[in-house]
Amino acid sequence: MIITIVGGTGLVGQGIFKELAQVVDYELHSLSRNGKSKDNLVEPVLYHSANLNETGDWQELLQKSDWVIDAVGILFPSKSKGTTYEKNSIQPAKIIIDTIVNSENQCLFISANDGPFFMNDYMRAKKEVEAYGQKRLKSRFVSVFPGIVYDASRKSSYFQHAYWNHS
Repeated sequence: MIITIVGGTGLVGQGIFKELAQVVDYELHSLSRNGKSKDNLVEPVLYHSANLNETGDWQELLQKSDWVIDAVGILFPSKSKGTTYEKNSIQPAKIIIDTIVNSENQCLFISANDGPFFMNDYMRAKKEVEAYGQKRLKSRFVSVFPGIVYDASRKSSYFQHAYWNHS
């Protein structure tokens, strides 16, 4: 089985790879802007760099994958980094969905089903992607709703976990 995680070098993508790598029969691919992550590389994942806004080999990879997992996105937008929910979460998801719409593979979307009031825009972005994926891929689009995702070795994520669980 071929599994590709778009956003595979991020916290969520790397966490999923750590679990999937334990299954010998999986061919695992990571697709991200920069290709390989500097740390936390998971063997035997094959790392690829891609710009989803440009045509490339990445499209063929997604089309031949049995499962495409969308782990792309931001938790909070940043004016200094030029990130927005539209640009960094919604548009990449729509491009992924449109790329595989004529294939027979499955798409797993890492979503969210609840958040505090200050996460309303984040939740709207997740819901927009869910609606688009269900419309375009029907039953081949699956949303999952993990709880708070953190890694104790990555202090930035651990502090989020501590805040959510103690506030």
